[in-house]
Amino acid sequence: MKLSVLKQSLLDKLLIINRITPKKSDLNILNFFKIYTKNKKIFLVSTDLEISYQATIIGNIKEDGEFLIPAKQFLEIINNFYEDEVNLETKENNLIIRGNNIFCSLVSISEEEFPLLPEFSNNEYIEIDSILFEKILEKIINPIKTANLIKPEFAGVYFWLDNNYLKLVSTDSIRLSEFKLKKDIILTNIKKEIKILIPFKIIDEFLKIRKKPIKTKIYIEENQITLDLEDQVLISKLLTIDYPDYQQIIPQDFNLEIIVNKDEILKVIKLNNVFMDKTKELKIKFNIQEKSIDFYTKNELIGENINKVFFDINYINIDDNFEMSFNLDFLLDGIKSIDSEKIFLGINLPSDINIKPILIKSPLEDDFIYILMPF
Repeated sequence: MKLSVLKQSLLDKLLIINRITPKKSDLNILNFFKIYTKNKKIFLVSTDLEISYQATIIGNIKEDGEFLIPAKQFLEIINNFYEDEVNLETKENNLIIRGNNIFCSLVSISEEEFPLLPEFSNNEYIEIDSILFEKILEKIINPIKTANLIKPEFAGVYFWLDNNYLKLVSTDSIRLSEFKLKKDIILTNIKKEIKILIPFKIIDEFLKIRKKPIKTKIYIEENQITLDLEDQVLISKLLTIDYPDYQQIIPQDFNLEIIVNKDEILKVIKLNNVFMDKTKELKIKFNIQEKSIDFYTKNELIGENINKVFFDINYINIDDNFEMSFNLDFLLDGIKSIDSEKIFLGINLPSDINIKPILIKSPLEDDFIYILMPF
């Protein structure tokens, strides 16, 4: 193999490869990635046996071939390579890395030991705008991050395709996010209902990839999902757990429906965060007659803070003031995820036997909802 590539195009892909390459593994081969040429293209492949990654880069191929490269050491070389063009050449068990004034070499191991890239079928697919898909995933990603600690079996995106919508859902058992995308916005040849749980790791890698404004093709198989971005492909096994019937958790009616200004409530929550202790408990008092909310935090080492925000009543079926407490970070995540100047809060009066979550969304749209349980 003999070729030359631009440093930056190589570096972008190596960063992803090194994230996928296991930090510690009993299989030494997984610390390597494979580079090979085919049909006048250069391919890079890595895997940790759970998720696999393949990238295509453009370069000047002078001689076809393939080689296994230690991922960490090669990234460090290319990251510190101070010339724009990198020349690669294989000689027996060595990879020669050259520039005009640079010479390095790395030793390989047997190519026969490297795991094969999983094959995938393109029979059933969904095609969606990559930037739109990224925005949706960023809205629902926070519950998945905490699910890794609270409820690891739910640490993924629940992907539900029915006759009318593609629904993307995440939960950590304390909060839940749902985004409903009308089916006519996507392109699909799938006629049946699909319900799968996509692991967090492949979603996280998709969000970190530098994407072109292109379409992402999602190939769905019985135990596998593939995200195809034309020059980059991610393949992962699906999680095999029965996802709970989350729709039963979504409240349909409320004691109190209010509209608040997003910027005002964000400022108040961020100020309360200064006084937050390890419990992250934010106390909220709803003053019905005054049409206001008091936000209260207290820290024995710092002091206390009280802020007031006024609201407009959309619907009310309650006369007395009441208090609720929430995890400040979780509430802040929900408020920040709403793309509108105003925010709708649907609230039910807590009782000793029944604690219902609040619902947060835009007053004008129902495509995205965020549900949070109080303390």
